[in-house]
Amino acid sequence: MHIQTGKMTMDRRKFFAAALGAGGLFFTEKGLYAQALTLTPGVTEGPYYPDRLPLDRDNDLLVINNGITPGVGTPAWLTGRILDRTGAPVRNAVMEIWQADNLGSYIHSNGALNGRRDGNFQGYGTFETASDGQYLFRTIKPGLYPGRVRHVHAKVTLPGGRTLTTQLFVEGETGNDGVLNGVTNAAQRATLIRPWTAIAGSAVGALAVNWDIYVDYTPTDISTATRPTLFAVGGVTSGATFRRGAASGAWVTISGSALATTTRTWQPSDFTTPNKLPETLDGVSVRINNQPASVYYVSPTQINVLAPDTTTEGDVQVTVTNSRGTSDAVTVAFNRLMPGFFTFPGENVAAVRADGALIGPAKLMDGVTTVPAKPGETIQLFGTGFGPTSPGVTAGTVVSTPLQTASAVTVQIDATAAEVTYAGMTSAGLYQINVTVPATLADGEYPVTAEIAGVRTLKIAKLAVAKVASAAVTAPVTNRNRTDKQNMLALVRRIRNEA
Repeated sequence: MHIQTGKMTMDRRKFFAAALGAGGLFFTEKGLYAQALTLTPGVTEGPYYPDRLPLDRDNDLLVINNGITPGVGTPAWLTGRILDRTGAPVRNAVMEIWQADNLGSYIHSNGALNGRRDGNFQGYGTFETASDGQYLFRTIKPGLYPGRVRHVHAKVTLPGGRTLTTQLFVEGETGNDGVLNGVTNAAQRATLIRPWTAIAGSAVGALAVNWDIYVDYTPTDISTATRPTLFAVGGVTSGATFRRGAASGAWVTISGSALATTTRTWQPSDFTTPNKLPETLDGVSVRINNQPASVYYVSPTQINVLAPDTTTEGDVQVTVTNSRGTSDAVTVAFNRLMPGFFTFPGENVAAVRADGALIGPAKLMDGVTTVPAKPGETIQLFGTGFGPTSPGVTAGTVVSTPLQTASAVTVQIDATAAEVTYAGMTSAGLYQINVTVPATLADGEYPVTAEIAGVRTLKIAKLAVAKVASAAVTAPVTNRNRTDKQNMLALVRRIRNEA
């Protein structure tokens, strides 16, 4: 493997085509958390839900767009899961948070306390859950304003449109808060109070808080459906980030019910036309903007496809057809560019070291060795939705040689620009970006973003970095034995697609 040129061994390219080409990487162990559960109570929305939503609505409230000046306050990572009443993860739930800045002000037109507001704090963000139900935000410990204790507002919109509006409080700082005290059930009130814990070794004194939200919801029983049905909310999303919408030539995940009667990925026998990806699997097909998509994976509740080429930007119709009929069309936003990184569990960016080792915190995935990246080394990141290549290639065509992106790609790791030595498509819809980890980074986990032609990835993915990281793979990738590769492929398919 020649990491500086973007070339990969054929084995490695095939591995990532199968492992990363179909949608985000997540564990989907449904019902794993089933137990005697306490549902998260709903509380008042309050007066300061944004009356004008900001242009930057991503999950990093600490920095607006590509600004280099963060908001003032103690940084905090807010994570957790959206779970249904049985304890199973809820996929395609949209979580919004909004809160006071360090001055006690909201981004509402009437929310500036004493006329002051931190112009570098985003104040509002959204996140759409994947099949593990997880969400992730970077924010600050909320500021104070008169009559309340520190709190974060949250609204969860479930597939089908139902919502839960609630609030999160800081353990040890709940005081005499009227909203919190209004939750009279002690067990439910306790679900709103979480510890905000210092992250060991953080140079900026960052905090971590984990908050699981249990909603009174169970997905629709698909056995009663007579024809395929797409979710109205979150039914068509990026295969990498699960952001709503789709992009030309990018991997897309479709969610709903009665989508297929089988569960499988494409096989060699499905490739019936030379150099062309299959457009049906077991009678299941998808049309985006009335054009056929390439179908990689089908199941009753999820389909992963490669979107067709189209010059359309704006709303398009998406339908699914199987032996039971054709679904009602769902309208989604279609984009020329919609870059996003694939991720391993915990929103760790899908990345590989030069020796072939997967990058991530230790023990990230059972049965797989992951190691942090080292400052100064060049690594490979993988994503989709980075747009046209030079020379160009038609979506749905088998890609066997690397093709550079038509526009330059830039990458930031935390607030530091990382040198990009290669960016291009290495398999259908799959892009590889080679970057050098900034030598100045200390041990820790850092947000990773990329930008192409003025369009930036969501601030979801993070990279684990450590100055001392032992080699996890001592033999070249081309010498890894067949059993190891098969086990890895099986693992990645297990965590990419639903259980």
